[in-house]
This record gives sequence, C-alpha cells and structure tokens, in this order.
Amino acid sequence: MTPEQAIARHVATCSEQQIPEPAIAVAKRSIADGIAALIAGRNADGIDAMLSLAERWGGNPEAHIYGTGRRTSAPVAAWINGAQMRALELDDCTDTLPLHPTAAVLPVLLASGDIAPLSGRDLVRALVIAQDLKIRFGLSITRNAMQTGRNNVFRIFAATAGVAAALRLDEEQTLHALGISASYGAGDAQCVLDGSMALRVQFGNTGHGALSSCLLAKLGVTGPREFLVGRYGYLTAFEPEHDLSPLLTELGTRFEGTRIAVKPYAACRCTHAAIDIARIVHARYGILDSEKIERVDLTVSPEVYHLVGCPREAKLRPQTSVAAQFSLHFMVATTLLTGRAGLGATAHDCLTDRRTLALADRIHVASDARNRTGEVVGRTDLAVHTVSGETIKLSSERPLGGPSNPIPNDMLRIKLEDCAAHARRTIRSETLDRFMERVENIQDEPSASALFEDFV
Repeated sequence: MTPEQAIARHVATCSEQQIPEPAIAVAKRSIADGIAALIAGRNADGIDAMLSLAERWGGNPEAHIYGTGRRTSAPVAAWINGAQMRALELDDCTDTLPLHPTAAVLPVLLASGDIAPLSGRDLVRALVIAQDLKIRFGLSITRNAMQTGRNNVFRIFAATAGVAAALRLDEEQTLHALGISASYGAGDAQCVLDGSMALRVQFGNTGHGALSSCLLAKLGVTGPREFLVGRYGYLTAFEPEHDLSPLLTELGTRFEGTRIAVKPYAACRCTHAAIDIARIVHARYGILDSEKIERVDLTVSPEVYHLVGCPREAKLRPQTSVAAQFSLHFMVATTLLTGRAGLGATAHDCLTDRRTLALADRIHVASDARNRTGEVVGRTDLAVHTVSGETIKLSSERPLGGPSNPIPNDMLRIKLEDCAAHARRTIRSETLDRFMERVENIQDEPSASALFEDFV
C-alpha cells in the first residue's frame, strides 16, 4: 500500500471508537475556542473586502458566513470563515511545531455541515482526523516553516481529509480528493514578516480548496494517486528531506491532537512566554512607567528571534495590528504597562501609544541557540533593569495554554465572551454557558449546525 492509499483508507474508515478520549477532549476544546476566534475575526481588516467579493459573485445561499447573518455558497463561506478564524492570532496552535491545526479545518467543516447531514459525533470525528494529520505532516517535514518560509503548504491535505471524513467519502473518492487538493496547496511566511492580511486569506484559501476538492471527487473528478511521493509529488518536489515515519506510524491508533495549545493572548504564540513573564512582573510590581525602566533584555531561540524579534526597527514601530502581534518589543511593552495582551492591545489607536512606543525603545531582543528546547517556542529569558538599579529576572519555556500548562475552562469561557464583545455581538451570558455545555456533550447533538446557530 502506498503512503497515499494508507492515508485515504485511514480517513475513510477511522471510526469514533478508535479515537481515544484525550483527543476527543482536545477537539471539543478546539471547537469552543475556534468559535471564539471566528466571531472575533468578523471585524478584522480585510474581511469586509472578502464579503464584498462574495456579494458580487452571488451563488447558492447554502452556508453561513459567521457573524454576518448572511449565506453564500459553501466553498466561499469556508473561504471567509477560515480567514476570520485566523485573522486575530487567537486560534489554537502547537508548541512543538509552528502549526495552526484548527483554523484551516473547523471553518470548512462548519460549511460542510450546512450542505450535508453532520451530527456532533461526525464533526468531532472529522476534526480529530484532520488535526492529527496536520500535526503528523508537520512532524514529517525535516525543516519547519519558520526555517524555510514555506508556510505549511501541507495543511490543504489535513483540511481535505477532514471534509472527506465529514462527507463520508469512500476510500477511492478520498484518495482523489487528496490528490486534487494538492492543486490548491500554497502558503508563504513572508506575509507574516510583512504584517499583511494575506496570512488570514491563506487559511480561507485552504478551506475553499479542501471543500472544492472533495465535492469534485464525489462527482468523479480524479486526482493524482501519488500526490505525496510520486516523481513530482508534493513531498518529493517541495520537501525532499521528509520522513514518512511520523506521518504513517500508528496512524489510526495514536492521535497527535493532544499536542494542541489554546492561546490566552491575541498574538503570535512565540511571544506568549514573554507575555506570561511580563504579566507576572506587572502583577508583582504594578505599573512600571517607561521612565522607571532603564532597559529590558529578552533572550530567545534563533527561530523565535527571526520571527518576532527582528528586524528591530520594524518591530519597534509596527504599522498594522498583524505586525504588532508578531513583535516581541510591542507585546512585551504593552503587557508591562497594562498587564494585558488581549484583543484591544493591538488595535489601530494603540499602535501609536506614546508610552508603549517609549518602552518598546528600551526593549532589546537577542538570539541564543542555548534557548532552543524540544519545542519550537523554546525558552524565553527576560530581565527588567530599573533606573533604581534593581534587576528583575524571569524565564519560561512552558507558556500558558500548552498541554503541560493548560488554561482552565473558566478562562476559555471568558475568552469566548471577550471575543463576542469584540465583535460587537450581543450574546447573553446564559447563551454562552449553554453553548459551552452543549460542546462538552457534543456527541449527543443530532445536528452540528444547530449547535452554532447563535453565532451565525
């Protein structure tokens, strides 16, 4: 059996009974967290432009665009919802690798549930399969996206696998859908460095391509059978240093979704350890005005440094909210001053805040290979030097939200409420409580779509 056939068979035949409870628990958490990120992203820059195009294109109003009350064709709904969920750096990720397992998958599964019968059990099964494959692909790539700039092109295969599982494609249809989806695979990390909106659009593109691939395969369109390791397959052509063992070993018996971390802050995960430390400093010492701080030194791994620590001038004066979310200087400065790193921290009016920018000028980020650990976030060392001669030193390599340092359920509930408020949605507290309860018991839901009706 080829690797491609093994994956297609797994997606088509994997049953809920094969999935261990920890992976199911993570998927439930990802659903609640993903909906929070999705509704918060409604008012993010670029989303109105996508909505404008959707209105111009028209199409069968079969699927919801969340937070708008509108409907459009399912692929376009997946496109817009995918961009929304990824827009504000709130969606879940992994600390082991620079991956975002849910934002590329959950939006297109929601669209799939609008056009085909999908129970709560079906949704969880499809999401677990997709999350697992996304992480397995990441583990099989020898050099990750932070090193190459190839922004996890393989996420299209994971999203397509999720849709194929949700739509109950058979093994042959799933194989062709995965092959077709290679045509939609794309992604570069330059948009991250530039602070552009293309990053969120990339995730929308993934959802659109995944659903289109599965619908085409269901109608008999064929794709390349050796789309991974054939002579011109994806891995052969774009990731020749790959290792198939992490991708295929114990496929269907071990599920990698348990690696997923939930973000407590609206910023790149590589800034979270520093934000954790800055919050501790703020809590212990109160507001430290920039005049009272002589200098702040941050030391991080080379990979983290090149993503969120340089070039210095760009990180000191981010021009967009996206750029601010990828700036250690800005995020640490605003957290030291306010004790918070929520959705409002990188709003447009905050980008020119004099106190924040003055403190950012005193923050210096250094790269040290000794800060590398077994996880891509590495270790972060922070030292605050005050004008009175005091030095505050703290370190962290387990940012809040990871598997070994999870956020509590009440914090996730608060995040959902904050995201609704950010989107200017009036959702009653009891409605949110009821939603969290239904997600916890999602296997009892006969219709996945009905579960999310308060957020459309």
